[in-house]
Amino acid sequence: MSIAYINGDWLAPEDAKVSVFDRGFMFGDGVYEVMAVYHGKTFLLEPHLDRLERSLGEVCIDSPHSRDEWRQLLARAVEQSGEQTAYLYLQVTRGLSMPRAHEFPESPEPSVLITVMPAPQLERASVKPLRLVTLRDYRWGRGDIKVISLMANVLLKNEARTLGYDDAALIRDGRVTEATAANLFIVSDGVIVTPPKSNYLLHGISRDHIIKLAQAADMPIEERDITEAELLGADEVWLSSTGLEVWPVAEVNGTTIGNGEAGLVFTAMDALYQASKST
Repeated sequence: MSIAYINGDWLAPEDAKVSVFDRGFMFGDGVYEVMAVYHGKTFLLEPHLDRLERSLGEVCIDSPHSRDEWRQLLARAVEQSGEQTAYLYLQVTRGLSMPRAHEFPESPEPSVLITVMPAPQLERASVKPLRLVTLRDYRWGRGDIKVISLMANVLLKNEARTLGYDDAALIRDGRVTEATAANLFIVSDGVIVTPPKSNYLLHGISRDHIIKLAQAADMPIEERDITEAELLGADEVWLSSTGLEVWPVAEVNGTTIGNGEAGLVFTAMDALYQASKST
């Protein structure tokens, strides 16, 4: 069943509420993580906690819990939900600010929200490749921090949808950064390529997992800039995220990628990823 935790209380999600003066509501002043639960266990928990700690540090919010306390709290959330396959959402905001002011409160008390929602879609029976359009990446210059203020991402995703595509491949200064809520990979001449980590894109947990899986399997992989022309001429294009895991792309800007189906390298990587969920 779905469950929510907010500042010490366990509730049905529809009953979870925050003050209108919470800085997350007022300013988008907070960070978050989305994790997958497989077989009743949180997948890649430690890398997610690493990134949570980094995001909190970058936005100057003191973590309200120790590493071990986070582990225990998240484990309890999954246990109380009873779900075996789910999305686990964790959000930390700076807390209340009354009256509303841009300045940080002197003694902030962070607000913690956790939700566990069933996600049977993670156990996918088939893969339908996505269609992307390239759009200019006009988001702020700290895409490496997983903040809850995502208005630019929302606008770009919905612009892509309005144009008849599933998502956008974002382009900054002629180079690919990522999709609106996923990292991006291409395959060119048998080599897997993904943009290097920078302040313009999210340092994805699934992205890093895919790189490690490729390296362990001796699959050629590089972290380097990808031009828009390379994207359009790639043999394969994938997206990666907690929700998508690793997912193929059929076309970009109306140009068919490969034969428009899931490629051989994708199929091999997807098999590795699915196997890793049970380890």
